[in-house]
Amino acid sequence: MQASTKKLLLVVLGPFLLVSTAATGLYWWDHGAPPGFQPRVVDVSVQDVDYDNRGVRISGTAHYTVRLTQRAESGAAWYLFPLMEKGDTTGRYVEVIVRTRTAPDDLLGLEDVVVEGLARPPGAIVGPAVREALIEAGYELDEKVVLVEAFE
Repeated sequence: MQASTKKLLLVVLGPFLLVSTAATGLYWWDHGAPPGFQPRVVDVSVQDVDYDNRGVRISGTAHYTVRLTQRAESGAAWYLFPLMEKGDTTGRYVEVIVRTRTAPDDLLGLEDVVVEGLARPPGAIVGPAVREALIEAGYELDEKVVLVEAFE
């Protein structure tokens, strides 16, 4: 190979490799596992989960009394609900919000569930509309509420 061909390959492939490596690294850091894989799942309680956790398995009581649905332009739907300590049917202090693609049963108001998912800060997913809906339903959100996005 000539020197000019090597330089051309370096100029063309270099930025591509740099960007793809950075994107893979960012995804890995955010999800706790490389693209296409799930992070290692650890058992945590509703009270102990925090932003340092990535893959979590939480058992608790899902409060479906507030039916929150988010829809994407593509038509995909996500369902959000507060998760309380197992057996807590009257609690109103929310430390964990679960986001899943599985619709809760319309006949249930409460259900004991085990959720495996990715724990993270709520960011824009739990925006003002979601917070307001929960507050209007009588819930109080923790200052550091954790969003658990359930694995499919």
